Amino acid sequence: FSQDASFGRDAFKRIMVPHVVWYKERHLRNINLGSILLLTILRSLLFNLNRLQDVFLLSNCCAVLMNLSPSVVGLHEYAAMRLASVTVTVMKKHAKLATSIPPSDKSKKQLSKEIEEDEELASPLAMHAEVAHTLLGILRHSLSPQNIGENLHLIYALVYHQVDLIRLCRDKNLYSPKETERIQTVTLKASSFIQEEGARTAPKAFKVLETKMDELVAAASTVDNKSSKSPSKRKKNVSDEDFTFSYEEEADPEIFFVPYVWEVIVCVVTASIMDWKKDEICAFALLDGEHNLEVDGVENLDVKNASAGYAKNADELV
Repeated sequence: FSQDASFGRDAFKRIMVPHVVWYKERHLRNINLGSILLLTILRSLLFNLNRLQDVFLLSNCCAVLMNLSPSVVGLHEYAAMRLASVTVTVMKKHAKLATSIPPSDKSKKQLSKEIEEDEELASPLAMHAEVAHTLLGILRHSLSPQNIGENLHLIYALVYHQVDLIRLCRDKNLYSPKETERIQTVTLKASSFIQEEGARTAPKAFKVLETKMDELVAAASTVDNKSSKSPSKRKKNVSDEDFTFSYEEEADPEIFFVPYVWEVIVCVVTASIMDWKKDEICAFALLDGEHNLEVDGVENLDVKNASAGYAKNADELV
């Protein structure tokens, strides 16, 4: 769904949800669908990084976020604060994992760089790097001259987390200036406006940001103009901003998804409350062992007996 450009625009601009009853962490009212999607994916990413560490889930969550990023406007105040806080949390963990590699061990450093460049997300370092770059990409898109005027809550959230955010963004060994320059410029500019006006409360800070929005838009535009002086750089910037991740489904998706979903259920979701007999779990019992389904009809399969045996095995799993 996210690869459709109209979906992102409608989710953030047109579809409003009056009350999200299933979200327990906070009472969410009058929130757009895009903010709900963002909160859900951020929670999934943190759960994946901390417990599941599943490459498939991580890559798909990051792809959805990047597809939605050009359309991120009108973020709910809680979604904006969560986006800023999760970005800082992931960047801290990424920096910690990166510094855990001994400086003298050049082979390991080179290996970690190759892993990140090739998008091999098997290691915790590569997984946190992928998420950090993705979240920075969302912030960069949200603070573009076209979107910044409708993301007042996000600007305030970045100012709230500016101490850690700016420090982490300045680490050029982990993040390129192109990724962070717009974020740093807008955050520092907004912070200076708030300090100059002596706004010590959130309502006063929002009022200051509203009155200074034209200058913030100009600051974001200045960064873009600076990075696109030469034709070659301009071409590169356009290509980096305009892309879409597409999902290509296999001919028989259930062959992957059924075992995958059961693995998540058994190993993560119910691991603390149920004791599964993992050796006896067989998602495709009809195609295993002595039951061989022949397309040419040479060998017939007793579906009734096989189904009965499968049901019996299922009852003994727990």
